[in-house]
Amino acid sequence: MRSDPSLWGAITLAVLAPLLAACQIDSRQQVLATSNTQVAQRAISTRSFDTGDRNLLFRAVIGALQDLGFVVDRADDELGTVSATRFSGSVVRLTVTIRPAGPNRTLVRASGQYNLDAISDATPYQRFFETLSQSLFLGANQVD
Repeated sequence: MRSDPSLWGAITLAVLAPLLAACQIDSRQQVLATSNTQVAQRAISTRSFDTGDRNLLFRAVIGALQDLGFVVDRADDELGTVSATRFSGSVVRLTVTIRPAGPNRTLVRASGQYNLDAISDATPYQRFFETLSQSLFLGANQVD
């Protein structure tokens, strides 16, 4: 008696299908996990400043980046973005976005990469925002 290849294919599929379905990850769980991670990252990398003077904040961001040893690659005042790179044995890229959040409030969001990996640790962002606050203080008191 000869075996039918289509019969063996059907039997194999019937056996493997439930096993493959058991390995499937619920896509809703993946979406929720990703968005929670993104919300946490946004909280780490965003600060609000009590000023409506976007130009002052833009100059302070450039000054803070330079104080931290970054070389400004691109600065677009109209878009409110600054991209900078620091070369110190490895490549660190930081892109900062400045956008209004009301008449007297401005949001600053930084996004960093260490080599090719996104920076998710809070410490570099805290250091940047501390330096930015100092730069704003010095700029407000006209100390260069």
